[in-house]
Amino acid sequence: MSSSASVYIGCPPDAAYAVLADPDNWPRVNRGVTLRTARVAGDPGRPLAGGDVFIEYAAGPAENGVDFEFPWNVQESTPNARLTVMSRAELGPGHHCLQTITFEFAPSGPGTLYTRTFRVDFADGLLEAAPKEQACAFQDYLGRQYAMAMKLKRYIEGGG
Repeated sequence: MSSSASVYIGCPPDAAYAVLADPDNWPRVNRGVTLRTARVAGDPGRPLAGGDVFIEYAAGPAENGVDFEFPWNVQESTPNARLTVMSRAELGPGHHCLQTITFEFAPSGPGTLYTRTFRVDFADGLLEAAPKEQACAFQDYLGRQYAMAMKLKRYIEGGG
């Protein structure tokens, strides 16, 4: 399953890319979603690069009060153009899925066309076997990609 959304951001691609290529910015950009991040592998003094790993601590559904921990592995980092991160999400004992977020930054006039794509890959039958609240949380998040793209736009254009 995957979902994408694109928005125009009023800054050049290098400025938009720099915000997301620093996971320390994610809690401010993704208010209400990302609680905090921690780098596990890679130099924290530079933008994310291929092979870097960081953990995102994210708010879970309010009804069950359980937060998520996603160890993101940087799969691709093309400065000022594309950043792809992948994480294995646990869905209970012995069950997991792979989730990938691709952030793309394309010049558009004086600004950037920003595209955010979220993809989740489940083993056959796993989504149906997963606890209902987890399956619903993934499906809800797939549908929120425009809202997530708008978070970056508001963060940058609103001055942080």
